[in-house]
Amino acid sequence: MLESEPFSAILIPFMSVNVNKIEMSFKSHLKFTEIGIMILSFLKNLLAIGDDDYFKIEISLREAISNAIIHGNRGDSSKLVRITFDWEKSLLRMRIGDENPRKVEFAEILNKIRQNDLLSSSGRGILIIKNYMDRVDFVSTDRGNEMVLEKRLP
Repeated sequence: MLESEPFSAILIPFMSVNVNKIEMSFKSHLKFTEIGIMILSFLKNLLAIGDDDYFKIEISLREAISNAIIHGNRGDSSKLVRITFDWEKSLLRMRIGDENPRKVEFAEILNKIRQNDLLSSSGRGILIIKNYMDRVDFVSTDRGNEMVLEKRLP
C-alpha cells in the first residue's frame, strides 16, 4: 500500500448505520484503529457514556482491533477487519472480526490468562479486555474469528 494513496481508497466502502447498529470494514493496518475509536466517540456522546466507562471500552476496543490485525490477519493488508457496534439504552456490544481461516483455540489463550502467564507473547490484551468489559466471547465463523465485547451502561 502506498502512503500517497487517498484515505477513502483505502477504506472498504461498506459502512451502514441502522437505528442501533453500525457496521464497518477496513484493511488490516493499525492506523485504521482510529476509525473504530471515532465511531466509539460518537457512541459515547449518543449514549452518554461516562469517562471511566469510556476509557475501559476504548482500551478494550483498541486491544481487540490490534489482535485482529496482528494475530488474526497477521498484518496482511489484503485482509479485512470487521467491526459491528450495536446498542440498547443500557448495553453496548462490539464485534471485532478478522479473516483468519485457522480456527483459534481460545481455550488455550484463556488457560494462559488463568495461569497468569503475563510474560507470554500473547494474551495480555485479552486479560485487559476481560477485566474492563462485562462480557467477552470468542467465536470462530466461516469468515474468520470474532471477539464479542459487551459493556453494561448505567
